[in-house]
Amino acid sequence: MGDITAQCSQTFKRFVESSVAKNVPEAELKLINDKALNKLLKECINDAAAKAAEAQVFPKYCDKKTKKMTFDTFMGDFMLELAATMVQNKKKLTKRPDLNDADVVAMAEEMKKQIASKHDVQAKKMAVDAATARLTDTSKYTGSHKERFDESGKGKGISGREEEANTSGYVQGYKNEGTYEKNVKQ
Repeated sequence: MGDITAQCSQTFKRFVESSVAKNVPEAELKLINDKALNKLLKECINDAAAKAAEAQVFPKYCDKKTKKMTFDTFMGDFMLELAATMVQNKKKLTKRPDLNDADVVAMAEEMKKQIASKHDVQAKKMAVDAATARLTDTSKYTGSHKERFDESGKGKGISGREEEANTSGYVQGYKNEGTYEKNVKQ
């Protein structure tokens, strides 16, 4: 069982890494978001498991503020709850089976084995064709569009889209802002 857990941990970490930015702290690599979890379940198990997890199980076990889940929660309660949902859908039951039910435990172990078997497979990368690469290269933008990005190509947000007026309380064109206090003290 320990070997399966270690292999599941590798798979889990690989899918987390594929969904986050490159320079993140090690603590962030221990938390999976819904997008990465959905991708993991689709590639390792099947689409039905991914849909069941996204709609019914993930919201119940994720952290309410960060919308992320730890590996321990994933391997424990989450997998049992997902297995119960899968058994319910497969057998077309009106009521969800108990988490200690033999079919549920067997389904959870089978899903863990499927995830562990993918521990050495890389997560699929998004294919980028020439047109997409050309359109998303911010160094080739001209006019007002190039003002929306900094030198590294990262977007500036609202400050890149709108001209912000000076709303400090002085009249338009006033050049000596901040000098009143200096003049009064003398």
